[in-house]
This record gives sequence, C-alpha cells and structure tokens, in this order.
Amino acid sequence: MLGEYNTFVKDLRNIDIKFGLIYPNSYSVGMSSYSIRFLYSYLNSFENIACERVFLPQKIKYPASKDYQSIDIIRSLENHLLPRDFDILGFSIQFENDFRNILWILEKSGIPLSRTERCDSSKHDEFYYPLIIGGGPVATSNPLPLSKIFDIFFIGDAEPNLDVFLQYFMNFKFDTQNINKLYKDLKKINGIYIPHLKNETKRVFVKDLNDSSIPIYQIMAKEKDSASGFQDAYFVEINRGCPYQCKFCISSHHNRPFRNRSFTKIKQILIEAVRELDIEKISLIGSCVSSHPQFLEICECIIKLEKNLSIPSIRIDHITSKTIEVLERGNIKTITIAPESGSEKLRFELGKRITDDQLFDIVLKIRESEIRNIKMYFLVGLPNESENEIIDTINFINKLERSGFSKDSIRISINPLIPKLNTPYEKKVDYYFENDLSNLNEKLAKIKDELKDLFSVKLKIGDTNNIVKNARLQTLFSLGDETVSDLLLEYYSNGANLGALRRAEKMLNFSINEYFQKIHNCFNPWTF
Repeated sequence: MLGEYNTFVKDLRNIDIKFGLIYPNSYSVGMSSYSIRFLYSYLNSFENIACERVFLPQKIKYPASKDYQSIDIIRSLENHLLPRDFDILGFSIQFENDFRNILWILEKSGIPLSRTERCDSSKHDEFYYPLIIGGGPVATSNPLPLSKIFDIFFIGDAEPNLDVFLQYFMNFKFDTQNINKLYKDLKKINGIYIPHLKNETKRVFVKDLNDSSIPIYQIMAKEKDSASGFQDAYFVEINRGCPYQCKFCISSHHNRPFRNRSFTKIKQILIEAVRELDIEKISLIGSCVSSHPQFLEICECIIKLEKNLSIPSIRIDHITSKTIEVLERGNIKTITIAPESGSEKLRFELGKRITDDQLFDIVLKIRESEIRNIKMYFLVGLPNESENEIIDTINFINKLERSGFSKDSIRISINPLIPKLNTPYEKKVDYYFENDLSNLNEKLAKIKDELKDLFSVKLKIGDTNNIVKNARLQTLFSLGDETVSDLLLEYYSNGANLGALRRAEKMLNFSINEYFQKIHNCFNPWTF
C-alpha cells in the first residue's frame, strides 16, 4: 500500500460483502488497467462492500503445489486478506496467457480449481468457498475454456449488471445460502453466463458512456519510474469500442457499438481531477482515442491544465501535422501505431486501408518533430500471406531504417496472428496445424535474420520456435470449448509449460490438431 494514492482500507466489521478484485498478472501490469481502477472505485462506493486488490506475486513456480513460498505472498493489498477469506473473487481476464496465473492464484489460496469440487465441498464443510466470477474481453470472447473453473462470467460491460448481481448475492449470503437458487436468480440477467446452467446470454453494454462514471479519486501509484509507464497517470476513458472493423480485432467486434463520452463531460472530469488531485500525467483510455470527434480539443484541454499527456496507439490515418504538433506540446515522447503488415495488400484485406505512401509520409513527419520514438506492431501468419508479403514487411522495415531516426528509436514488435472467436478471422487456424507450424516459424526466423543489427530499428523477436508454440496454445484457449477446459487443468497441473501441454494431450487423448480441424470446418464453440 505504500506509494499509492486514493486507496480504501475499510473496517471489515462493518462490511457485508468482501470482494477480492484480482488481476492475474503483476502489480505494474494490473495497475495499468482502467477496468481495475474503475471497478475498485465503483465497488468501494458501497458502504457495505470492501473491494480489495490481489495481484500475481513475482517469481512463481507452476503448479502452486510445487511452489514452496508461503501462502502469505498472496494477500490483498488493503487489509492483507487471503483470497479464500473473500465472499467473491472477481478476475479481470484480459489475456489467454494469464489462464495459468488464475489457476495458480486459486491453488495457492487453498481453493479447489474445479467448480464442481468447490460446490461439493461446501455441502459438507461449515464454510463455503468464494464465488469465482470473471469478466473482461477474453471472457466475453469465449468463457468456455475456463468453464470448469469459474462460477459466473460477465459477458460484455459490467456496469449494467453489477448492482442487481450484488443484490442477488446479498440475498444468497444472508438468506438462502443455496447456490442453485443464486444461479437461477442470476440466469434472469442478460449478460451473465453460468457454466453450471449453460444458459444462453446476450452481451450487454453501456449505451451512453456518460452514464459510466470515471472515478475522480482513482488509485494511482506514486512511483514515477514504473516499468509500465502508466501506473502514475490519471486515466480518463473517452470512448469504448472501435468504429473500424479490422477483421482480427476483438474490440471492433465484441465491444460494439462505438461510443464516445461527451467533450463537456470529459472537460468537467479533467478540471475536477486536476483541482482535487496531485496529477502530473493524464492518460486517455479507449480502443481508438483518436476517433473521438473532439480528440484534439481534449488534448488541448489537458495541455492548458499544464499536465503531461499520454495516449495508447493511434490510428495511422488520424496522424496529421496538427496532431503531431498537439502531441508534442503534450510532452508525448513515443507514438504507437499498428501497420500490422508491410504488405499494402494484406493491410487492405485486414481492414486497414492505409497505403505505404501514407505510412512513410507520417513517419517522416514524426521524424521532423520533437517526438523521437515510434513503436510499431506487426502480425505474421495472416490469411493469404505468402513469401512475397514477408519480403514486403522486411523491405518496409529496411526503409524505416533508412528514414534517419536515432539509435533504437523505432521499436518494432512482431507476433503471430491469434484468431479470436466471433471475429471474421475466427476460423483462420491454418498456420497452427502441426505440419504447418514450421512455416510460421520460418517466416518469423526470416524476418529476424534479415533485420538483425539495425541501427535505428529495435526489433522485438525472441526464440521463434517458442513464440509459435505459445501462439498455438493461445489460439487453442481463444477458440476452445469445454473439453479445452479439461486440457487447461491438466496442462496446469503438469507444470504449465510446453512439455506439460504434450503430457496433457496424451493423458486426455486430446488432439489439438483435430480440434483445429473442427474449427476450420466451421465448428463454433461459443457465441453471444
């Protein structure tokens, strides 16, 4: 708790519901999440609810049964409760890579991983285990790989359902203590999926973003040299969803419709926050912040308040000389863009209709500005991608190298495409068939080999073999059904590494190859 602003430490003697808010990754990553800040503030706005945060400790060993550190390393930050001491454990699920961390936290806490095992144990013991609930983009996209573990999933935005969910849980805790009655009550609510009932549900969303209050007194870290660069910033969500329909992107397809918070409301929040708090940096939050019709006016407002500005990635075609000039005055040091491919043809197929000439015109404008760094994201393993498109990407990056930037000032991250359910690319698993993994590996290795030892370009590609295998696992979790939930549990118990995955396949007689063939043949495990 040292080094933080605006935390809540409540007297638990006056509390009806103890809610453990868990981000299944490190503190620095979790504190960079707007959803954690929002939910923490929202839940603690109820006098009878204490919401406390739990993060993944450093240097853990999988499974938790083989990790001999004390259970005390996983207490909440506020009142130092063990996860098992809470009434509800709510996980913010942002990435499939965090699945094994979810299981580690539960096991380390002495909580059975299996939903049915927890339910059966509670019938015989004097206590019941915390209700395990999950939300976030991964849960909305596909909760089934976690369906054997979680009790409840929130599908879509949480705001429309939290109040009624908490009321039903209050009735459960102080009246019936009947989990099946709670499930039946929650089934009435759109946007809540209950694995035990396998109920159909609709994704819910906040229709007017002005109705979702930004916490003025939000938690922030005092440290200015945090690894993430966002912990000490004040977050202002200006829009939600994305107006563009890039075929691989879950935000475009899972978080529709695109909604902007009004400029009047944003300005009011900014003025109040600066008046009440010691803020140096304000970070705009949204999947496509530059699509706000008054994006530049919002930036100007922050500059007039004499605060530094921070933004996530920005649409390439939204960057103009005026945009760069405003960002310069906001003390922006790095612009993040996502060309996705060095091939103009593939970019157009993805939904990013941006020409090479447009891209390099923008790059040169940035080079001539006071913004010295560019971060770029690329994908490999795209549909219709041939050797020619890989060469296009290599040539593209070599051209960037000749643009005149200083050493390591162009930072490039290249990763395999991970198909997501309920997006146009959900069936594009061709590269993850066992016989095709080498093809993807060779593409990454070629890029890595051709672009090594560049001066201005810092290329982020590690061990290509491991990258491809981990991408395959992430794809499996992204597209998995309930049988993948069994595989996840076995994979975790065997050590949660690639060797453990092979052992889990063998023990369960499960073939990832055959499962991907089902997906390729239009099997759809989940829809909302």
